[in-house]
Amino acid sequence: MNMNINISNLKTHFLKKNKKKDKNLEKKLKTKIVNYCFYSINEAKICNIVKKIPYYSNYYSILEDYDFINISTIEEKVQNIDKNNKYLLFTYKTNSFSFDDFLYDFTKPKDLIFHVILSFSYLLQSLILLENQNLVFFQLSPENIVFIENCREKPILQNFQLSLQVSKLNEEYIKNIIKKTTDYSLKPLEVHVLFYLIENNIDTISYSFIEEIVEVFIKNQPNLSFFSQNYKDNYKKSCIDSLKIYINKPKREIIMDILNNYDKWDIYSISVLYLHVFASISKVFSLKQTFINKIIIELAKNIHPDPSKRDTLSELSEKYNHLLNCDWTFTDSLDIQKMENLWENDKS
Repeated sequence: MNMNINISNLKTHFLKKNKKKDKNLEKKLKTKIVNYCFYSINEAKICNIVKKIPYYSNYYSILEDYDFINISTIEEKVQNIDKNNKYLLFTYKTNSFSFDDFLYDFTKPKDLIFHVILSFSYLLQSLILLENQNLVFFQLSPENIVFIENCREKPILQNFQLSLQVSKLNEEYIKNIIKKTTDYSLKPLEVHVLFYLIENNIDTISYSFIEEIVEVFIKNQPNLSFFSQNYKDNYKKSCIDSLKIYINKPKREIIMDILNNYDKWDIYSISVLYLHVFASISKVFSLKQTFINKIIIELAKNIHPDPSKRDTLSELSEKYNHLLNCDWTFTDSLDIQKMENLWENDKS
């Protein structure tokens, strides 16, 4: 059943308390009907926790209001509604433009580098604030990062339906999350193992299983193209070595051990995403001798397949801020003409 039903054409009275006085309200809010289930409850509880963060709306686009809705009161015909189920009406505030639009819109290399650096720092802080509330975002992707028009260096995280409450993180909880997760492009190797164990109902893992999952994982790592063949070979070996400890162990034991690494999942995701951005910039503008290259080295450490080898979010933030105390004058002489080539591979 589709639990995210578009109800943008429903009558404005479904905006409830917020509808009065503000003529522009319909442009600022969007609503959807969701099935009352694990996922809607998870999102609602997480958003309530996020609201404890001071000035949370500067960092996150979250569920602002929700309430049970009587389906029988809806006059319009709505698809896939089962009147025997319970439903909630979710209300969100909307934001302006996407992460890709943010990147593609710059015409000067200096402006791009400046805003990418600030966006990374701001996003890192957003993840740290969630971590302080015992939350793991777990959904980092370009689709879940948006920007407000008049504050272009400050990314806002959205979509908390499959984020994690650490206090509830057990085998059954992660099974529910994994079953709905469709994008694994920024997920670390150990989360891929979780997927295979849970989705295929495998009791344990063998060496041949490890080789198979590592092959798939490596194949879907575009960032490795920025590095030498020797680095790629060593990375593959590290992937296999990091999983050997699970050979012939019971499924439940493997899952619980992987769950202990929850605090290294967001650091992996942000490192993968911005490693691609910074490495693309460095490759096009030949920035190997600059602090951009030093940032790339730090981010590369955090895509290590062994979670114990990754930084914490706070450690990366401290290192990153230290790297920014450097000579920026090289950005004044970058070739503007090369901007056309920067995102060619990404757009194709």
